[in-house]
Amino acid sequence: MEELSGIRKAAILLLTMDEELSAQVIKDLDEDEIDVIGQEISKLDSIPKDVATRIHEEFMRKVQDKSNFIVAGAQRFRVLLNKTFGEEKAEQLWESAKTYEEKPSKFLKTCDSRILANMLNKEHPQTISLVLSNMDIKKATEVVGFLPVKIQSDVMMRMANLEKVDRKIIEEIEVVLKEQLESIGVVDGRRLGGVEVVASILNQLDRTLESEILEKIEETKPDLAERIKQLMFTFEDLLGLDDKSIQVLLKEISSEDLSMALKGASESLKEKIFSNMSERAAKMLREDLEAMGPVRVSDVEKGQVKIAMIAKKLGEEGKIMLSVQNEQFV
Repeated sequence: MEELSGIRKAAILLLTMDEELSAQVIKDLDEDEIDVIGQEISKLDSIPKDVATRIHEEFMRKVQDKSNFIVAGAQRFRVLLNKTFGEEKAEQLWESAKTYEEKPSKFLKTCDSRILANMLNKEHPQTISLVLSNMDIKKATEVVGFLPVKIQSDVMMRMANLEKVDRKIIEEIEVVLKEQLESIGVVDGRRLGGVEVVASILNQLDRTLESEILEKIEETKPDLAERIKQLMFTFEDLLGLDDKSIQVLLKEISSEDLSMALKGASESLKEKIFSNMSERAAKMLREDLEAMGPVRVSDVEKGQVKIAMIAKKLGEEGKIMLSVQNEQFV
């Protein structure tokens, strides 16, 4: 009978186990492992019943033969990876499948890379290298990218010369970093508040209240007020959109909301909207505006805020290009 590889056995085992159990196993695999097994599964046209039975029996036999405790489990697992995937692939998998003692805490894994880099920038390069060495490759790469260029090479050299470090030292560093971040308004690696949050809130207030708040801020912190304005996106900022973006936006909003919002818009913005509609649609919209009569300012502002928020969402999704206070982003 043909000797099957470990990967093929794993593929057959997954396909012939109970679906719920297979799903649980797949959840514990990383993307590389899923990819390798997936490729093997794609090669399987059919699975003879006697082959499936033999693999199940082999699996159960190996499980039952093990003692209650597995000694040096990490080393054993690494050997198994080498035998199954080869040394190069096994090394990659090992990096993402280290034992708990070698993994970074949840805090380091979830903390925003830019925020973490800004905090580490104040630490000694040796400390930075210790922290980075206990992250997965992808996260460490992101953090290094945000570090000042002048210390990047120093940190890399120190990492290269690191020996095994007591996990307690890393934990102590993590605790200090977390406390420092929390003291400046960062919880679980996420900043609370910030200029971006303020701009988003003001965007959704009525224009009168928004203006009052911005004026108060401007009286004492003109630079901060300017930063907030640059991050805000208002209905009149639609003037900065190109024709294609306007056309995409028009498909996402209702005629009722558009009519209400345009009731209080500048003539230049109205013409911008009309020019991106069919002649018939533009004519109908003009007639609706003329027939609408007086409306509450608050209703107009609500309509404008709603459309501005839709435009901002489309911009964040990369579907249109926004332009705010001469700043462009997609």
